[in-house]
Amino acid sequence: MKHDYEDALRLFVPRRTYLVIRIDGRGFHTFTRKMERPYCRPLADALDQAAIALCGEMIGCRFAYGQSDEYSFLLTDFEKENSALWFDGNVQKIVSVSASLFTGYFNRAFGSERVAAFDSRVLVISRRAEVEKYFLWRQLDASANSLNMLASAHHSHEDLVGKSTQEKHEMLFAKGVNWSKQPADFKRGRVVRRAETGKTWEVDLEIPVFNRDASYLAALIP
Repeated sequence: MKHDYEDALRLFVPRRTYLVIRIDGRGFHTFTRKMERPYCRPLADALDQAAIALCGEMIGCRFAYGQSDEYSFLLTDFEKENSALWFDGNVQKIVSVSASLFTGYFNRAFGSERVAAFDSRVLVISRRAEVEKYFLWRQLDASANSLNMLASAHHSHEDLVGKSTQEKHEMLFAKGVNWSKQPADFKRGRVVRRAETGKTWEVDLEIPVFNRDASYLAALIP
């Protein structure tokens, strides 16, 4: 049974590379339907608390980036000759345990009667420059999501269909709403990183635009 079936689809990520684990909310459009719009601070705080807890569980975790209902974690195993990789790189273990832990931590922090669920996926990235591009991609998605959420809070779906980014900004301006004045973490996401002591994790809610301040990601990605 073990050899023919259990081990048949057991996959391992290659060693000495960059590993990104992205946790994503399942059915969160429905889960958040009755929550505060366009930004629910208790929801974001619960996501942050879950990310902090998971960072503490993962061997080799360097930092995590969160936006909307997702968090991406960067893991490496090449700092030292004997550096370990979480679950020795076993993909089934990584995705199942990361999703279950994040789900548990989030539900405990958020305290809703409804149960939220998260899925997990693994990306293997060989080059540092591509890791930077990955997190820039997620931040660009965060900015687009935040504009759409802000526009949806002030206009109907029918009014927004087919509207460009510039048109959405203009529609918001017409109602006295300025996207650029919204909270930084709503527009650009949040980063969970090690505190200066190196022993605990903390959330940075005032992160820069990654492609305008290259030094920020440079300090996080080994």
